[in-house]
Amino acid sequence: MEGKTTTPMMEQYLELKQAHQGEVLFFRLGDFYEMFMDDAKEVSRLLNLTLTARNGVPMCGIPYHASKNYIKRLLDAGKKIAVCEQVEMPGANRTIARREVVQTITPGTVIEDEFLDAATNNYILTVFLTKEEIACAYCELSSGVFSMVLLPLEDRFDSLRALFGELSPREILVHEEDYFSNQQYAQVIDQQEVMKTRLPSWYFAKSQGFSLLTEHVGTVGLKQFGLSPDDTELHACGALFRYILETSKASLSHIDTFHKVDRKKTLLIDESTRRNLELLTNLQEGSSARTLFSSMDKTCTTGGARLLKSWIASPLATREDIMRRQEWVTWFIAESAEHQRIRTLLGGTRDLSRLATRVAMHRANPQDLVAIQQSIATFFELTERNSDYYRTLLGDHLRDSAMSELVSLMETLLAAIREDCQGPYNPGRVVRQGYNIELDRLRGLTNHGARNLEIYVNRIKEETSIPTIKLSQNRIIGHYLEVPKTHGNKIPTWFYRKQTLVNAERYTTDELIELEQEILASGEKAETLERELFEQLLSRTAELTASLLSLGQFFSTLDCLQSLAQVARIHQYCKPEILDDTQLVIENGRHPVVEQNMGKGQFVANGLSMGAGDERFCLITGPNMAGKSTYLRQNALIVLLAHIGSYVPATMARIGLADKLFCRVGASDNLARGESTFLIEMQEAAFILRTATPRSLAIMDEIGRGTSTQDGMSIAYAVMRSMVAMGVKTLFATHYHELTMLDTSGMQLLTLAVAESKRNIIFLRKIQSGVADSSYGLHVAKMAGIPMEVIRSAAQFQKQHFADYSLAGNAMQLDLFTGSVSEGPLIDSRHDGLLEQIRQYPLEASTPLEAMQFLAQLQEELSQTD
Repeated sequence: MEGKTTTPMMEQYLELKQAHQGEVLFFRLGDFYEMFMDDAKEVSRLLNLTLTARNGVPMCGIPYHASKNYIKRLLDAGKKIAVCEQVEMPGANRTIARREVVQTITPGTVIEDEFLDAATNNYILTVFLTKEEIACAYCELSSGVFSMVLLPLEDRFDSLRALFGELSPREILVHEEDYFSNQQYAQVIDQQEVMKTRLPSWYFAKSQGFSLLTEHVGTVGLKQFGLSPDDTELHACGALFRYILETSKASLSHIDTFHKVDRKKTLLIDESTRRNLELLTNLQEGSSARTLFSSMDKTCTTGGARLLKSWIASPLATREDIMRRQEWVTWFIAESAEHQRIRTLLGGTRDLSRLATRVAMHRANPQDLVAIQQSIATFFELTERNSDYYRTLLGDHLRDSAMSELVSLMETLLAAIREDCQGPYNPGRVVRQGYNIELDRLRGLTNHGARNLEIYVNRIKEETSIPTIKLSQNRIIGHYLEVPKTHGNKIPTWFYRKQTLVNAERYTTDELIELEQEILASGEKAETLERELFEQLLSRTAELTASLLSLGQFFSTLDCLQSLAQVARIHQYCKPEILDDTQLVIENGRHPVVEQNMGKGQFVANGLSMGAGDERFCLITGPNMAGKSTYLRQNALIVLLAHIGSYVPATMARIGLADKLFCRVGASDNLARGESTFLIEMQEAAFILRTATPRSLAIMDEIGRGTSTQDGMSIAYAVMRSMVAMGVKTLFATHYHELTMLDTSGMQLLTLAVAESKRNIIFLRKIQSGVADSSYGLHVAKMAGIPMEVIRSAAQFQKQHFADYSLAGNAMQLDLFTGSVSEGPLIDSRHDGLLEQIRQYPLEASTPLEAMQFLAQLQEELSQTD
């Protein structure tokens, strides 16, 4: 713009843009948000808008009423949006409207439903490094939850990575000095595929953070939150709170608690474990389908779904907390009729936490108030029965006086707000008839004025003998009488021409002007009063924000507990015994996700027994495709479910409290980070060896397979012996069968059963004591469709080069493929009849004795055909 004369409006724009560098400035002009210069070029490209120019300045725009759709697309593209509104119209001393930025919208600070996933928490997180610790603060602004935690400062930032995995923040704030001075830290931050903002040092000043928070809560100190002026957490808390305050430019009264997280009270789960166990997202497409969450989600509310995700992401680690949840689940299972009543009522509630937040931040609409009123009513209906029992979930959050205030608010909102109001504020369709006498009077005048207009125009038709006179109005000239030109000779002198058309003339009269002014005056007064009444209702509702947030938390917690009970009832889970020791005993355990995605009764259950003493390491061998990985994961998931207070998929479980859960399974690389499959495998194993304790559970699959056989087997053996020495509960699966012939002291040797019959192999998927004879890799290769000539060549090569490989099962596998191999079906056709008998057998309707007799009959028939 240098060298060019700018208009006052463009000068205003440039001044505002200067204060909001790095943000897209939505500049309000009438019914549009306009963007100029570089913003216009970038937004037109991202949103596929037409780019125009005025006086050489590039520009594009979007309609105000449709802005939320465009804002969401920009947020998804990683942009921040500064929304600039007209806050004052031009006046005697001002040639243009006064404008100011009323809000900066960022991915981590949005609270509107249009920008949020209803079933997912939307965290913004701040990180600050000290010499020995990492101070983190995180906030779910849409529900008013603000937390802080101290993490150890490690070379690889494993604890910080774990926190990122637990929260999945949408926006991360970092100290720019930390970022530029620590390359490893910067790499960890850059790996997070979310919006990142680097803030200057003054944001993180501890003293300023303390002052900001005390001013917000209105106290001289923060002892009620466990904080003192010297606490490290204040670096991160102050920076995060200031950032939210500056971007939202709204009241944050709904944030009235700063929660100090004690990591010792949660089961620690690292980043790779969370990913490999597919807790919240699957490994295929990254959705929640076929995950632990989807298998346990029988929630009826969006708040309940969000809380369930939090429970799964951060399980409990103290027996007292676990048992408190478990008792509720047990009660719901026992009280099935009450359970179903609760599910029905919860289905009629709305997301109170997010509704209360919008009210507190003055961004609620009339429909939100209707939803709040209905949810309060549901709460009182829900607690009509077992009220004392249900209110234990509320704790001390709601006093009797607060209950009375909620009843009063509910009654007021019911009397005041029209139940059929929709979407944004719409004058005339918000406040009910009968709520306010003056509003009713003004509305009556408006309606009466419309009736007077009708009477007036009928009288004019008679007086002028012009039956085709029409009364109309528009925004420009107001009310008018339209007369066809064919009646021009009948126009009385007291008609004043307002507008000429091709075939008609438009007129007004003194009486029409007077009637119009009466209608406009009463209509404007009615609109003004209705808006004032709505604002009063918002203010009154905002006064009870804390109580509404407590109700929202109550609904979410109740929903999670009943969801766990519903899953347990449907799938016949058992109540685990939670012990304050290190044992782990599971009878007939099942994988909760795999089982639900199979036909009923098809999953093969397996047990596990690890006492509090020796043999807490299980060395598991077995064929490919026999179910080793499923067995490993199912035991980890059963332990996790027990730690969230859930029943578990087993017939019996005794589970000692765990402090950490590790899962080293699968093979993946990260070429963008320069990390090979083997490097990632070794990093994960190193983390387990550094941090596991006798209270931890580790599942380790195929350690050492990403390198040469000699190196891999050596590493696997050393890791195996180290885990035994450390006393960590470990499930260790391997295809290095030679390990079973080395030092196996302090171990259990387990394998997956295989049925062999001449030229057939059947994986029974049943765990048993012992050692596998073979991995049956060639057999699985055939199942996968590898051409038979390739299979035969592989079998011949194995026979020539591994002739001294002495495991008996290997010889069996060679016999399958080195002779005359048929490409027919895996099972001998002579057994088709037996297979059909098995398919048709009514297993669920049979007694154990009848099933055993049927099995004996099959064995007899098999012996006759073999």
